Amino acid sequence: MLCSHINPLTFTEQSVKEHLDNVSILSKEYGSKISLDATGELIGILHDLGKGTRKFDSYIHYCSKHPKDKSLKGSINHSTAGAKYIYDAFYNSTDQYQKFTAQIISLAICSHHGGLIDCLDLGGIDKFTDRMNPDKDILYEEALNYFNEECLEDSQIKDLFSKATEEIKSILNKINQIDSSAKFRWFAFGVLEKYLFSCLIDADRYDTYTFMEGKEGKPDIDTSALWNELSDVLETKLKSFPKKTKIDLLRVEISLSCKNFADNSSGIYQLSVPTGGGKTLSSLRYALEHAKKFDKDRIFYIIPFTTIIDQNAKEIKDILGHEDMILEHHSNLILDYSQDNDEELEDYKLLTERWDRPIILTTMVQFLNTLFSGGTQDARRIHNLANSVIIFDEIQAIPIKCINIFNSAINFLAYICNATVILCTATQPLLDKTEMPLKLSEKPNMISDIHEKFKQFKRVNLVPKILVGGYSAISLKDFVLDRMDQVDSVLVILNTKNSAKEVFNELRVANNERPKEKQYIIFHLSTSMCPSHRMSALQKMREKLGHERVICISTQLIEAGVNISFGCVVRSLAGLDNIAQAAGRCNRHGETECSDVYIVNVERENVSKLVDIKIGQECTSRVLRDFEGNPSLFDNDLLSQKAMEKYYQYYFYERRNQMNYTMSKPHKDKSLFDILSGNNEAANEFNSRNGYKSNLMLKQAFKTAGNEFQAIDENTTGVIVPYGEGKTLITLINGVCSLSELKQYLKRAQQFSVNLFETDKRKLEDMGGFIGLKNNSILALKDEFYNDDVGVTFDKAPMEFFNA
Repeated sequence: MLCSHINPLTFTEQSVKEHLDNVSILSKEYGSKISLDATGELIGILHDLGKGTRKFDSYIHYCSKHPKDKSLKGSINHSTAGAKYIYDAFYNSTDQYQKFTAQIISLAICSHHGGLIDCLDLGGIDKFTDRMNPDKDILYEEALNYFNEECLEDSQIKDLFSKATEEIKSILNKINQIDSSAKFRWFAFGVLEKYLFSCLIDADRYDTYTFMEGKEGKPDIDTSALWNELSDVLETKLKSFPKKTKIDLLRVEISLSCKNFADNSSGIYQLSVPTGGGKTLSSLRYALEHAKKFDKDRIFYIIPFTTIIDQNAKEIKDILGHEDMILEHHSNLILDYSQDNDEELEDYKLLTERWDRPIILTTMVQFLNTLFSGGTQDARRIHNLANSVIIFDEIQAIPIKCINIFNSAINFLAYICNATVILCTATQPLLDKTEMPLKLSEKPNMISDIHEKFKQFKRVNLVPKILVGGYSAISLKDFVLDRMDQVDSVLVILNTKNSAKEVFNELRVANNERPKEKQYIIFHLSTSMCPSHRMSALQKMREKLGHERVICISTQLIEAGVNISFGCVVRSLAGLDNIAQAAGRCNRHGETECSDVYIVNVERENVSKLVDIKIGQECTSRVLRDFEGNPSLFDNDLLSQKAMEKYYQYYFYERRNQMNYTMSKPHKDKSLFDILSGNNEAANEFNSRNGYKSNLMLKQAFKTAGNEFQAIDENTTGVIVPYGEGKTLITLINGVCSLSELKQYLKRAQQFSVNLFETDKRKLEDMGGFIGLKNNSILALKDEFYNDDVGVTFDKAPMEFFNA
């Protein structure tokens, strides 16, 4: 027997044959979700063919006896042999489908340690063919003989490959039916490669994990029974909701429309609901009903910001129960730590999320990372998106640079992977009107009478109050206090944390000068505060609203997904979509007939680096001028669907050349979309260098694209802060603990962490603001750099807590 793995505790050995058989079974199962049974099986059975040598057997036994010696790690290339076998046997076929199938299989296998490689790099070098013809001896003949004797004979592989070719041919024909343009087809072929790569990575890592941990594979969950149970629970809860006011009855109507729409088959649909229309539970009701009727495997709830995932997760868990069936997955400290210490954790993957629960709540960043990041950790989740319901909450928050790669990937997921995709928002962007359009289903609107619904939900007037030169912090303070003479609560939303702090400080000083009995309660909210801190402030705010006089100064984090209602909202000039979201925090439940939302411009609010906001301001200003000239074009309402459509026409036109994800220096003339589709410039480079055309079917630069991809432009670092339980967790993490204990501490620490941009991180480092935990792989903030008013501070001086 030749050995693949040795359990570090029991020293039980797993043979190469056993591992290949197990992985092929799992990979076949994952591939079968899109009718790639044989392809998945073939990739699985061949992936570690190179382990079938005496040299690898000796290596694995040495590593077991000397676990701390990492000097030989990676010294034996065992991932190329299986790829080379398929390549040598089938790539030179005159049948183009066989040739394509050979490359797609070989590429997945040879890349399974480290991530998908470039087929052609940006310089036009053929990396794929080089990999198929390694310079060093990989003991290929010995490994192949072992495989033929212990696993499958050549004739069996040939039979499997023939079936795989037919499967791939069928998929390629389906892709052509979605969109026959070359740009889309080659992009979709690349997504197909990633899907198969995901099947292999997850199968390989999961089998290795269960063996090394001595665990049985998790039993299958009866999702059919689960969807029925959860649907019943939600229906019971919905019956208990009040049905007294006009807004209550409109929410009931929207919710029922969503439930009835669940009868439609898989596709791409839009749920356009006014802010405060109850879309979270309406979309969940739809998802459970649809999953029940169409036997879906999972429900994904994709949220744009980590700032609101906690509230949505709590709302869903509180109603449904079954917390063991619901996974929350943000960008978090666990993943940061596991990436920084990959060598220590690679064997166990204890800190890696697989998206293997029935309901997954995650962020747009994690979703995009899964599809487009390099390496293996994110990519292993892709196959779990098949046959699922994917709800995108606040879809307008999609990063503009990602629009065309997002649209094309969603088209693949919906029409190849049988996913049902729902785009939720009050401000529906024109994603079906871009260069690479989203292919909406024939009747995409879940709510049929959208314009009428928005009119019925009207609860606010949008009032522009633009000044030449803008409002200073002092004059904005005066404006807010004037409004407080007419209402009991005002929410002020600003574009930058600095502006929010300035106005907050001005209001606090002015408030302290008022007689005690006339003072207001003033809150501050921003991402400088950890999630637990923000949740605490929001909870206190909700308790005070309606009973005492409240002012809240916030950044835009309060705009989406936060169920709270103020008597008046003041919004710093931004995109009309942002302003509409802000308006959703005013008179939310129809407490009065109609309330005012003011648009103001703020002096010295520097948005030069906030390109989305800057261009949004310009496009909103155009709509305001259009409205002033002829309000009837917009149904006499700046928040109408017609106004929003006009805004997006302006906004998407201004940004039409930024939707393909322009690469960073020195490749600013290239886009991620291009190198993930035809990679034509690299192909031309190859032709010029060699004097003939590349014979590669797939030419994508997967590795280059994966290394380049970043959903959010500027890197942030998660830092644990000394707020509440955060202080205790800092001590526990820095102490002696096992990996499983560390996992639990880090999960809890997510609620007590703040993501710092690189500039702020450097500033705090220069001030000695951090404590390094676990050999400096995790950062914690010192006490004096965090306070109860504004969170992370550079002042080191404690500020008074809000007046209560």
